Amino acid sequence: AYFTRDYTSNKPWEINAGVQGGLLIARPNPEHLQRYIDFIREGNFNRGRGGNSGWGGKGYGGFQGAMAYQGAVAYFYDHILPTPTFVQLDTCRYNQVVADVIWRGPDGIEHKGECRRYPRDGNYAANTKCEDCRVTPIELVKTAHYTACKKPWECAVPHPRVPRDKSQVYRLSHLTNITTCMNLHKEWFKLRQDFEDSMVRFSAGETKISKRNGQYEKEFFLGYCNGSHRYIAMIPPPEDFDVDEMYGMSSSL
Repeated sequence: AYFTRDYTSNKPWEINAGVQGGLLIARPNPEHLQRYIDFIREGNFNRGRGGNSGWGGKGYGGFQGAMAYQGAVAYFYDHILPTPTFVQLDTCRYNQVVADVIWRGPDGIEHKGECRRYPRDGNYAANTKCEDCRVTPIELVKTAHYTACKKPWECAVPHPRVPRDKSQVYRLSHLTNITTCMNLHKEWFKLRQDFEDSMVRFSAGETKISKRNGQYEKEFFLGYCNGSHRYIAMIPPPEDFDVDEMYGMSSSL
């Protein structure tokens, strides 16, 4: 299996990190699936965080999604399967969330500036040289997960959150990077634009596409937004339109 870890939910001194829910690539294996079902049905989960919490009492508790997918999948591949059967991908390049992976408090302020990913040598106090995923160049990103950056079709500029709890303002105001997010939005709209242009060429101009006359943040949304949350939807292709053939792929099994 291939996946990334959700270090945004981790603390520098915590050994275990959950799996980020936006990406999981796995080769089907009936035996592994049954073992996954068995441990879920067993339900051996302790409430709390760290220590003996979470699945199997191994410390997979308390973080976002710990009781569900993000904790269950992490525990399954770390402890249930007998040998390493996964590859952990680079969080800044695969399943890129554009979220802060550096600890900024407010609790554990003595750890401010440390990487959220627990280091192999266990010396988390000296672990301060991790890549800042919020500013990873777009050309290095392989896949993106539009969560901290909001969904492109929401036509929203991803301004940082301002929570009621004022102690969280600094952390959440630094959670993501607007410039990187907007550039990733642009990449998504470029894919839509390319798909529509390909349909027109393939159908010799017979396929209708939506207008691109939206003026809201046009540099990034490429004319597909009339304003915040005012997305110009795609006109679906005819039912008999063969997308596989357009891309030169066989539709037969």
